[in-house]
Amino acid sequence: TIWAFATLGVRPGGELLGGMERRAVATMQGFNHQAIANTIWAYATLGVTPGKELLGGVERRAVDTMQGFNPQEVANTIWAFATLGVTPGDELLGGVERR
Repeated sequence: TIWAFATLGVRPGGELLGGMERRAVATMQGFNHQAIANTIWAYATLGVTPGKELLGGVERRAVDTMQGFNPQEVANTIWAFATLGVTPGDELLGGVERR
């Protein structure tokens, strides 16, 4: 997974990175709060800005699963967006504020 590569500090090659991104987009609906936080954290840690489809999917799933996020997952998710230079939408920011 992208998380494992980030944890190891190893940036995967373009073809593998693209394949992991496509797979994440295809399976995003099944992601829980931990998977969302880990995925966006991994991209930010590796310094890789994912495509708009993945970013949008992460944001939508984060909103949908926000009640399950623990404080560390909230912090990691918001840190990742900031590190990537992406401003989360009002719905996600509102969900974070309500936590």
